[in-house]
Amino acid sequence: MKSALCSHASSSMSFGTSSVKALPSPTKSRLGIFSLALALAATLAFTPSARADSYVFSFNGGGLSASGVLDVSNATVPGVPGAYQVTGIRGTFSDSNQGISNATITGLQTTGLPNVTNADGTFVPPGSPADGFGFSYDNLFYPGGNSPSVCPPDPTDPNGLYPFGGGTLDIYGLLFNVDGGYSVDVWSNGVLPGPLGLSYGAGDSLNGQKLTTFGEPFQGTSVNFTASPVPEPASLMLMGTGLLGLVGVVRRKLAA
Repeated sequence: MKSALCSHASSSMSFGTSSVKALPSPTKSRLGIFSLALALAATLAFTPSARADSYVFSFNGGGLSASGVLDVSNATVPGVPGAYQVTGIRGTFSDSNQGISNATITGLQTTGLPNVTNADGTFVPPGSPADGFGFSYDNLFYPGGNSPSVCPPDPTDPNGLYPFGGGTLDIYGLLFNVDGGYSVDVWSNGVLPGPLGLSYGAGDSLNGQKLTTFGEPFQGTSVNFTASPVPEPASLMLMGTGLLGLVGVVRRKLAA
């Protein structure tokens, strides 16, 4: 529930009257090393880094859908375990309920970092519905997928304390703007007991008025949210350069 405050041998071969004998053992050994080195370098070249500055994301459910890229800061957020701040977003958004189809995401609704965090890691979100966008938001991202339970007790909330955490977002969520004046929030409801498990929600608004929301865990619904690292181009270029250098060195060794 989206709280008001707070989701791979060779033998001799015959060609006519001549024959090609098996390679001498040292040469075979060199070729074996060459093949192994190439395989290792290729594996490394195409393995994404564990920590990236950008993430490909998508979500869909209840007629709401979006896809694109998130840019994430390298700096950890003080007082919030595992959290990094989202600094940019690009992509498209649709809401079939409202006739919105592949509208351009125009940017992130920026907000500050939580300025008061409690000893247990809970905090009031820096962005609230009072800002005129219909949802609470903190624009935090958790690469480990282990967002904490961040909602502090609120005596005015009839639903009481929301104790669940988990996911690459938290219950406050990520708020971004869409062409046409729309605002969209996507959040994690955390890992709930029972068959639903990890649940996400999303919603959109126009001029502060909520239009469509979907992903109510207590009703057994969730949007399908995914986020995966984008390999850093510079790292891939360096790895490719290293691979070419390795090929050159091994060739020279074989020719010697």
